[in-house]
Amino acid sequence: AALKGGDSESPSIVPGNPDASELLVRLKTKDEDLAMPPSGDGLDDAQVTKLARWIKDGAQWPATPVDPAKVARTPLTSDEAFLRRIYLDILGVPPSAEEARAFPLDKSPGKRTKLVDHLLADPRAADHQMSQWLDLLAENPTLINASLNSTGPFRWFLYDAFRDRKPMDRIVTELLMMRGDAAYGGSAGFAQAAENDAPFAAKGHIVASAFLGIELQCARCHDSPYHSTTQKDLYSLAAMLSRKTLTVPKTSQVPAGFFEKKGRESLIQVTLKPDEPVAPEWPFPEATGVSDGEGIDRLVEDPKDLRERFTALVTAPDNLRFSRVLANRIWKRLMGAGLVEPAQDWEGRDASHPALLEWLAAELVSNGYDTDHLVRLIVTSRAYQLEPSAEDLAALAPGQRFFNAPGRRRLTAEQVLDSLHASTGKTIDSEELTFVYDGRHPLGRRQTLGIPRRGWMFASLNNERDRPSLALPHAQASVDVMEAFGWNGSRQMPVFARETEPNVLQPGILANGTLMQVLSRASWRSELADLAVEAKSPSALLDTLYLRFLSRLPRWEERDAFLPEIAKGFEGRLVPESRQTVPVLPPPLPLATWLNHVSPEANTIQLEVEKRVQQGPPPDPRLEDGWREVYEDIVWTLANIREFAWIP
Repeated sequence: AALKGGDSESPSIVPGNPDASELLVRLKTKDEDLAMPPSGDGLDDAQVTKLARWIKDGAQWPATPVDPAKVARTPLTSDEAFLRRIYLDILGVPPSAEEARAFPLDKSPGKRTKLVDHLLADPRAADHQMSQWLDLLAENPTLINASLNSTGPFRWFLYDAFRDRKPMDRIVTELLMMRGDAAYGGSAGFAQAAENDAPFAAKGHIVASAFLGIELQCARCHDSPYHSTTQKDLYSLAAMLSRKTLTVPKTSQVPAGFFEKKGRESLIQVTLKPDEPVAPEWPFPEATGVSDGEGIDRLVEDPKDLRERFTALVTAPDNLRFSRVLANRIWKRLMGAGLVEPAQDWEGRDASHPALLEWLAAELVSNGYDTDHLVRLIVTSRAYQLEPSAEDLAALAPGQRFFNAPGRRRLTAEQVLDSLHASTGKTIDSEELTFVYDGRHPLGRRQTLGIPRRGWMFASLNNERDRPSLALPHAQASVDVMEAFGWNGSRQMPVFARETEPNVLQPGILANGTLMQVLSRASWRSELADLAVEAKSPSALLDTLYLRFLSRLPRWEERDAFLPEIAKGFEGRLVPESRQTVPVLPPPLPLATWLNHVSPEANTIQLEVEKRVQQGPPPDPRLEDGWREVYEDIVWTLANIREFAWIP
C-alpha cells in the first residue's frame, strides 16, 4: 500500500530514494498541517534514521507468512451438495425431489459432468444469468412516467440473446449499438437515461465498469481523485456513443468557486476546461491493448459510424481486458470471489492467479466467446467441487486468495424467491406489472413488464406519490422478500455488489412475511396438499419434503424431531368426501388503474385486494385442520432453516 500510495495515488515510499519518499517528508517537516503523526511526540531521530536507511537499502518488506491451514484443500463435496450447488449455479433453482433422490444413487462414471452438460442445455439457464446483468447494466424501467436514470426494458433483448445462446461478444455488440424499439424491449432501451443531463456519459460509465474493469463514476464531474482516469476519458466515450463532439453540461461541472477555498490542495482536479469540446476518441489503448485505427475498419460495417467503432473496440479479440473481465466475472459468480477484486475496478489491482486468468480469457476467445464453455470448465474442475470455505475470499489480498476451496455463498434474492416457489410447487402470484396499458397510451410512458414467473422479472413498484390506489399487493409480497435479501428494482446506478450481510429482516420476512405464510399452506389444489393426500407413509412424506427444500434426506436427529409429529393423526388426516366442502372464492374486484385511480373507490378496491393477499388461498378441504397445520409448520420450518438460504 505504501508503494502504491493511498488517496493521493502518490507513493509514500520510493525504494532507494529517502528524499523522494513522502513518508520521511512528513516525519521531518515542521509544518503542523503536514506533520505525521498529527499529535504526540512523534518519532525520535534514531527511528527516522533507521527508516531512511531501510528505504535507501530498497525498502524490502518480508513476505506475509502463509498459514498452512489456509492452503489445505477441503474435501470433495458430497453428491447431494454438488447437485444442489450446480442446480442453483446454473439454473438458479434447486433440483426436484425426484432428481435429488436419484442422483446420489447413480453409480455411472462421469455423472457429474453429464449433469453439467444437461443443465447447460436447459432453457432455465438464461433466467439465472439475467439478474447479474440487469444489475451491472443498470436496467431501470419505470412502470409509469420517466424518472431519474430510468431506462427502457432492454431485459427482453438480453433474455432472448441468452436463450438463443449468442456469443458474448455479439450480445455486447448488439447491446451497445442500441437498436430496435426502446419501449418494446429492444437494445435501444439501454440508450435511455431519463432526466440525465449527459445520458451517454452515464452509459460510458456502465460500459467501462461492466466490460473493461475501468471505474469512471467520479469522472462524470471531475477527474477521478483515486484513479488515473479523467473527465475527458468519460466524455470521449460518451462522444463516441452519441456519434458527435460533446461538451460537459454545466450541471455536471464543478463550480469555479470550489477551487477558491483556502487550505490544503483539493484532491479534486478538473483538467477539462469549461465548455471545452470533447472529440469522440478511444481513451484506453494502454489499459485494453487495442487502439483505434485501420485494424478496426475490418470489424465494422460502417467505419464512419463512431458508435460502431466504439463497440468494435470494446469487443475486439485484441482487447485483452474485455475477455479477462468477462472470465473474471464468471469465476467470481461460481467461486465466490474474482481473481481480480473488485471486479469492476482493476486499476492498481493484482490478479491472485494471473496465469489462470489469462488462460480462462484465452479459452473464452478461442471458443467464440461461448460463456457456457467457460462455465463448464470451471464447474467440472476439482476446485469448484470442493467443500466451501468459511472465509470471505473477496476481502482477502490477492496473495492470500488461494482458492483452495470455493467461497461460501448465500442465495441471491432471486434465488431465494424462486427456490421458495420451486420447493412448494407454487407459481409466482403477481399482477401484471403495469399501472395501465389499454392501447390508448404509448408504451414509452405507460409501461407493462408482463406477469413475472421468475424473480428477475420484477421491477420497482413505485408509483407517483406512492398512491395506495396504484399498489400491486400480489407483486409486493414477492418484492418484500427480495428486498430483504439485497435486491433493489430501482437501479439508478449500476449495482456491482449487493448488500449480503445478514440482517434481522431476512429471517423476519421468511418467518412472518405474507409470502411465506401463503407458500407454506397446503392450499386448495396445491402440490403441497397433493403430496400430503397421496403420501404412502409419514416417513416417505418427510423424505419428500426434505428433498424438495434441502435436496437431501433428513438426518437421524431431524427424523427423530419431525417424524413423531407428522405421524400423529396421519392415518386419519383425510376428510371423508361427504364432509368435504369446496371453497367458495370471493368475487372478482373491479380493476384500479391510472385511468381511475383518483376515485375514492380505487383505494377501497386495492385495500380489499391487499386483505385478500394477506389471507391467502383457502386450505385444501381434503385434509383435517389439526394435522394439516402440523404439516404446514414442518414446511415452514424447512424454509426457515439457515441451510435453505445458502449454497452448499
